[in-house]
Amino acid sequence: MKKFEHFNLLKPVLGRLYRLLTRRHKIYMGILLAMSVGLSLIETLGISVIMPFISLVSDTSLVNYGWYKRAFDFFGFESVEVFLINLGIAIIFFYIFRAVYSVTHLYFINRFSHGLSRYFSKKIFRITLSAPYKVYTQKNSAELMRTITNEAQDAGRLTLNILQLFSEFFTVLMIYTVIVILNWRMTIVITAILAVIVFFILYTLIRLNKIQGKKRLASGKAMNRSLKESLDNFKYVKLKGSEKDILRTYNFSIDTFTNSEAISSVLGSAPRTILESIGFSLLIAVIIFIIRVYDDVSAVIPVITMYALAFYRILPSVNRMLQNVNGIAYLQKMLESVDNNLRQPVETEGTEPVAFEHSIRLENVSFSYMTGNEILNGLNLEIKKGEKIAITGASGGGKSTLVDIIIGINKPAQGKVFIDGVELTDENICSWRKKIGYIPQDIYLFDGTVADNVAFGSQPDNERIKNVLKMANIWDFLEAREGLSTRVGDGGIQLSGGQLQRIGIARALYDDPQVLVLDEATSALDSQTEEKIMDEIYDNVSENKTLIVIAHRLSTIERCGKKIKIENGRIVRTEVLGQFLTE
Repeated sequence: MKKFEHFNLLKPVLGRLYRLLTRRHKIYMGILLAMSVGLSLIETLGISVIMPFISLVSDTSLVNYGWYKRAFDFFGFESVEVFLINLGIAIIFFYIFRAVYSVTHLYFINRFSHGLSRYFSKKIFRITLSAPYKVYTQKNSAELMRTITNEAQDAGRLTLNILQLFSEFFTVLMIYTVIVILNWRMTIVITAILAVIVFFILYTLIRLNKIQGKKRLASGKAMNRSLKESLDNFKYVKLKGSEKDILRTYNFSIDTFTNSEAISSVLGSAPRTILESIGFSLLIAVIIFIIRVYDDVSAVIPVITMYALAFYRILPSVNRMLQNVNGIAYLQKMLESVDNNLRQPVETEGTEPVAFEHSIRLENVSFSYMTGNEILNGLNLEIKKGEKIAITGASGGGKSTLVDIIIGINKPAQGKVFIDGVELTDENICSWRKKIGYIPQDIYLFDGTVADNVAFGSQPDNERIKNVLKMANIWDFLEAREGLSTRVGDGGIQLSGGQLQRIGIARALYDDPQVLVLDEATSALDSQTEEKIMDEIYDNVSENKTLIVIAHRLSTIERCGKKIKIENGRIVRTEVLGQFLTE
């Protein structure tokens, strides 16, 4: 039975799609399927009207019988010639209508599939931005970007394949019904032969395309990851001379990716040649059979014509159905990836106001990441408004994690955070975050202007941008260049380390935060530059603000009124204005 599991393809794909689509999408898809049935009826009628027309042309005496006579008498035609001309014109107009309907149907299913790609991309991006920070840190950003762009698009393409598959299926079913009525014995014989061939083609296609789909997904992710990791660390790549190793990894990934694409394309096109060769060979055999059975071949010309037209329409439809199945098998892994990303946990966070006039208090706070390792353990801390507090300790002791909890990026596994006695919850956490200005060690500037980078995510205001750049003591440098329009390069590559940090400070100050956090913000700078920047922060930037500094160098924190040391997730020492308190 395992051999036939490849044919159980549509059920899991349709089940996954049904779960992912909104009610509006399902209604739209139902309308498109109804349009597909309509198209199938039109296609079947398009073939069916040819046979009576050819029959009448072959034998005009038929005008005296059946529906020919009823139509002739009803419209009152003067002669058989006029009747034939008008019938021909009616068929031409019908085919024009068929073409318009077919193009309209194609437009709507393509619009639906591309709209679905857009919907998936937007929703994955929104869910990714709404994910808990500790969940996000477990993910690879290159793979996320690929899912949001490429795989969301692939999921839309898969839906297009499904709609086209059903459309072609309805067409084949209806035309097949007509030729069964025409001659059921001959049709069943031909069907039996074609069914065996199609069965083996389908089995081979689905099995091979599942393999290629897995390879494409894995190699595509590896390719994006290799690009991002090497380009984000370009300096280190040059320094280590590891270009050959990186290129070898990338070349292997892209070779696998393109080979999978090529094989899938071949697998999608090959059935056409096979089916056409076998189908039209069977048609010739049918004609030979008819010649043998009927004495007057001219009498069965309409039947032969009908079979020829039916084959001419059915074989391409069957071929397209195989291509659609091929596409579904190839893209199902991409839909699975989209589904997994859409089901990741999200945080629903509100903007209830929270005031900060007195203090931040942590009570019995514990925290651990997804790996299960406990980072903070029963920690208690109070920070008063306007206080300048330093957090020190060895790497891995929990300093940055503590700050992430204070600023509301991470949430305690146990314990609570209070702002002026009000517990920090999902309902008010967004309001609290807006009061935070954060300056990390590694500031990422995108390839744009200084103004774009400072305003980053907020409504740009040139006067405010200029003011914070002056506060960060970098406006004179920029004014000598292109001012707010000065470009920084990807990652701020056109700036020095000190200039980069000053842009980071300006960005943190732009929304006028009440709390300013420096997370090892100057550790990568030389002592002289660090001293200048810290003097600016203490004397100017942090005026009337609560300042929280994480640092290793004593010179960086010497002007903080309160210093705490963390080891193994606990506060082991507190110094207030030179007096040591040990917990």
